[in-house]
Amino acid sequence: MPHEETIYGLMESLVIASKHVVGDIMAHKGIWTAGTSSVNNSYKALNSLVDLGKLEKGDHYFRIKGCKSEYAEHAQLLTKTLADIIKFNYTAKIFREHTIAEKGLRPDALVLLSRLNEGLCLVLEVCNNETAEYLNQKINTWNNWEGATDYLSELFQVCIPHFNIITSNELKHFLEAL
Repeated sequence: MPHEETIYGLMESLVIASKHVVGDIMAHKGIWTAGTSSVNNSYKALNSLVDLGKLEKGDHYFRIKGCKSEYAEHAQLLTKTLADIIKFNYTAKIFREHTIAEKGLRPDALVLLSRLNEGLCLVLEVCNNETAEYLNQKINTWNNWEGATDYLSELFQVCIPHFNIITSNELKHFLEAL
């Protein structure tokens, strides 16, 4: 199938997704017609990637090899949020659920949006199960970590002078303001 490479690239960013999410992104990119066409074509390509040993197939989802998620509510919300970021008119580099052991952090996603030599680094939290106290603890850890921008710069391989911490609820308004 001609779009397997594109879909595999999407899956590397999303890590786990349904055929509907992948189809929606492919339709947004103008590759297939929105609706049944994009979902069916995505499903065929995703299954082909499973046959090639690049993806694993679960119950109503596909995932990158090594991913242990079962696509429960939090994973679905994070995937939907990341899909919205991918559909935004910026290049997005995404690290989903990246563990920073020395700080005890595992943000839902670290995202670098770039366009025309400008960039924006986001620490994204979905916050569907977290208490406000737990979220504030994470935010304080990020804000008090003197080496945070150095760490992010090394991770993204580009100078990150500052970053924003946002929740999935804030994302739409945040992106619209850009």
